[in-house]
Amino acid sequence: MKDDSGALFSQLRDIMNRLRAPGGCPWDRKQTYGSLRPHIIEEAYELVDAVDNGDIAGICEESGDLLLQVVFMGVIAEESGDFSLADIVRSISDKLIRRHPHVFGDVDVSDSDEVLRNWEQIKLNEKGGQDNGATVLSGVPKGLPPLIKAFRIQQKAASVGFDWDQSSQLPVFDKIEEEIDEVKTAMELEDRFSVEEEIGDVLFSIVNLARRLGVDPHLALERSNKKFIDRFGRIEQDLRDRNKSWTDTDLDELDSLWDWAKAVSRQDGACDNPM
Repeated sequence: MKDDSGALFSQLRDIMNRLRAPGGCPWDRKQTYGSLRPHIIEEAYELVDAVDNGDIAGICEESGDLLLQVVFMGVIAEESGDFSLADIVRSISDKLIRRHPHVFGDVDVSDSDEVLRNWEQIKLNEKGGQDNGATVLSGVPKGLPPLIKAFRIQQKAASVGFDWDQSSQLPVFDKIEEEIDEVKTAMELEDRFSVEEEIGDVLFSIVNLARRLGVDPHLALERSNKKFIDRFGRIEQDLRDRNKSWTDTDLDELDSLWDWAKAVSRQDGACDNPM
């Protein structure tokens, strides 16, 4: 199959230039770096949704939508003289070569964990090292959703050896139990600020357990969200079918309905990984 990706990329750039030119699209012409921010985030999440759903056509389409945002940024930058689309491509190409010395250089690595450690050290050196104010965690974007940010923080800390031995998860469970006990203490003291802080510590510890077990906590939580929505919806439908309302149903019946919805969802295969 002929690889015409270069020509198609040039066509996309030409389309964006036309849209931004005088007489082009009024909406496209008024966009700025800042105004594109929500669209970049939205398109990234739509691509993730397509990946989660195993939607190959959707992955292709949403990848294009996300690429459009990058090209849009590049066109705006070229207009203002900040940088060019070629600079974007050159930057990431150079970065990939620098951060893979085991492929493009003479560095030997034993496994993917060592690759990640080397990556973080190279990244730190690129930013001038610690003497220049660069830190291991300085590369974590401030705008990341908190769950993803916690995961990335812990990944980066672990990449420099700040982690328990991987041979046992008991210290992590001990830490989770410790944090739960601290929530209980804060509740007994009726200290709302401390309760919030300690619940945050519980969540952070659980994210750490997920990371050590090779589980993406974002995806794990999203699957649980989907399971709950599915089962809750089955209960709602059952109540409607029987002309009952939530106020007409006591907690014991709701518990029974939940068990029923859970069993039915397993039989129907409604969830990827039912509880």
